[in-house]
Amino acid sequence: MADSLTAKDLQRCGHKWIKHLIPFFTGAERREHRCWHQLFFAQAEYCDNLIFRRRAALDQLSDRLLDANRNLGRPDKLTVIFGRRITKRYSGKLQTEIEDLHLGNPVMRSYYKNGFAKHYVRDHDVLRFETASNDVKGDYGINKAVENLVPLREKLQGITERYQNVQQDILETFLDRGELRKLAEPTLRPNGKRIPGLKLDHPRQLAVMSSLARFSHVAAGDTFTTVELQAAAAEVLGLSIEKFPLGGLRYELWKLRAKGLIEKLPHSRRYRLLPDGYRICLLFLKLFHKIYAPLTAGLLHPSPEDRTITPDRLQQLDKLYQSVVAALDELVNAGGLKVAA
Repeated sequence: MADSLTAKDLQRCGHKWIKHLIPFFTGAERREHRCWHQLFFAQAEYCDNLIFRRRAALDQLSDRLLDANRNLGRPDKLTVIFGRRITKRYSGKLQTEIEDLHLGNPVMRSYYKNGFAKHYVRDHDVLRFETASNDVKGDYGINKAVENLVPLREKLQGITERYQNVQQDILETFLDRGELRKLAEPTLRPNGKRIPGLKLDHPRQLAVMSSLARFSHVAAGDTFTTVELQAAAAEVLGLSIEKFPLGGLRYELWKLRAKGLIEKLPHSRRYRLLPDGYRICLLFLKLFHKIYAPLTAGLLHPSPEDRTITPDRLQQLDKLYQSVVAALDELVNAGGLKVAA
């Protein structure tokens, strides 16, 4: 019903009120002097509501989204949903915030130029994904006249759908048995050259994957150069750009390209991250940041302060980590093993 709204509907309603509220000219004067009022978009919003049957299921999904976006969906990564390449000329706000508005449900908001995309729980059983803009011309290159309702709606709808797709990729990643082993194996080229495989714990490779997820994926249809990735990857490693040369970056892209995860555009220095490449990057980042790193830290260097936190103050993710660490401790003790000093 909402999508059936046309520009003529808006004009009919708008001009009815203009006639009553701004009666400066008669119909004859308007026709004679060619003077009329034109309607423009000052602010546009588009949302998609996912309605749940059970509030418990909605709360569980909402909590998982907030937990997953602590690192995988960080501020500079979710901006890929807008489908616009970020250049040095960009001057708007570019970050994601989780806002606690003291309304019972936090709001995660991703800013882009003069607008944002956000998701939050509304009413009792609705998970709302919403895109808004205060300057549709500056943000998306669409003129503000009401006659452009259809292309504007398509643009905002595309952003909303990409927002959902990115969140789905962050929440769930599936990989068939044997595929992970193949990714780790060297790639043999037709000329006999062997290209190293992908490692789950390789710092430089994970840094490059993090910067790739930050820029583009197939839903955004964007491209990148090695120079555009360099600063982001160096930041993840805690290095200056000078200490992270382009040669090392190109080497990691070489490995990803050999696995068919990225492609080089013909007659160009630009690359494109393919759909499977985006998902594999998320998989590796999730395995390392969500599984290996926290569990290793919990086993080898547990924080004494964690033991003083009452169970009611722990998040579900933290409770699961603690239960896994406790189970591993029991397994190590039962097997007669201990961690080396």
